[in-house]
Amino acid sequence: MSPEIIFDPYTNLYSEATSLTRSSEVRDLMSVTGRADIISFAGGLPYIEGLPHEDITAAMETVIRESYTEAFQYGETEGKGTLKEMLVEVMAREGLHAEPEHVLITTGSQQALDLLARTLIDPGDPIVIEGPTYIGALTAFRPADPGFITVPLDEDGMQIDVLAAKLAGLEGPPPKFIYVVPNFHNPGGVTMSGERRRDLLALAEKYDLLIIEDNPYGLLRFEGEPCEPLASHDRRRVVYVSTLSKIISPGIRTGWVLAPAPIFDRLVNLKQSADLCSPSLSQLFAEQFLRQGLWNKNLDNIRPIYRSRRDAMLQSLEEYFPEEARWTRPQGGLFIWVELPRYLDSAKMLPLSILQKVAYVPGAAFYVGGAGSNFMRLNFSFAEEDRIAEGIKRLSKVVKKEMVLYRSLGLDH
Repeated sequence: MSPEIIFDPYTNLYSEATSLTRSSEVRDLMSVTGRADIISFAGGLPYIEGLPHEDITAAMETVIRESYTEAFQYGETEGKGTLKEMLVEVMAREGLHAEPEHVLITTGSQQALDLLARTLIDPGDPIVIEGPTYIGALTAFRPADPGFITVPLDEDGMQIDVLAAKLAGLEGPPPKFIYVVPNFHNPGGVTMSGERRRDLLALAEKYDLLIIEDNPYGLLRFEGEPCEPLASHDRRRVVYVSTLSKIISPGIRTGWVLAPAPIFDRLVNLKQSADLCSPSLSQLFAEQFLRQGLWNKNLDNIRPIYRSRRDAMLQSLEEYFPEEARWTRPQGGLFIWVELPRYLDSAKMLPLSILQKVAYVPGAAFYVGGAGSNFMRLNFSFAEEDRIAEGIKRLSKVVKKEMVLYRSLGLDH
């Protein structure tokens, strides 16, 4: 973030869209949470220290030896065909059978969301999101100035009965799309049940609606039975978004979109204007990593680590947090969603938490319209078990101290 500007002489030059663009609150925290003395539960950082250096080196050496010129040259806007073939295999692991020609490589899944927003949303268009929802999606959608329709989550994902009621009572045009993170939700940690998935698809069919399915975490399941992607049941009505950030590394910035042909073509045109193509070197490295089966090796490595760290956080929450608090118990992914007493404000508590050298993301960041003030998102994938226990212990002291203060002032209701 740049220093605060008192006077901005360029105000009259900015587009209206820039006034709707907000900095991600997770990114704003990074300058603080990156400090070694801070126990950070804030970022959605995957565990990458377990990536074997020899495997990384071997994959990159193969790229340099076999594809040197291609690696350092411009590439196709749609992405490398050989990488798209490997991504089809990744999707097949979750039961989604696709064709490479319907896959668009993007510079991270964040670009995919941005391109979809620019393709589908005009100012004022209604779109459906979950409450809470992924911060990056809000960051991508807000500049297009849509009208947000928020549908709450519970332990089985988006409450489809609430969505049905809202759609039935809607005046004006139907939503352009329904955006969902069905697996190990960010930030909620919950997974949409099979019944809810069927009901959502039926509702989309009834109202002729598009679904954007954002699935970065589906392969990070470490207990329970897997659920097939929505796109595996209706390729015409579902646009599927995913990324290699969580199963390889966020540093290679490789995501993708699986979309029906007409939408695919629009996305390609917009991507060409945005960055011409995603980096060839990253794509070729990702292809080698996938082709050599190293992604399976990495998943086998990180799943038990994530499970152990999740268990450490759940145990620490149970031991240290007040009995009035509630939290989700994810079967995979990276996040636990904590609900505090209604009178607490997690955003106001954050500076106090930072003083105790522990960080999280306040819940309001994941909502449109000011809800979620008594929630917080905790990431369990990054910190080791002993630091998780210490961090939760420190955080509990902040929470309990705030509860005592509010009670003493008669504000605990």
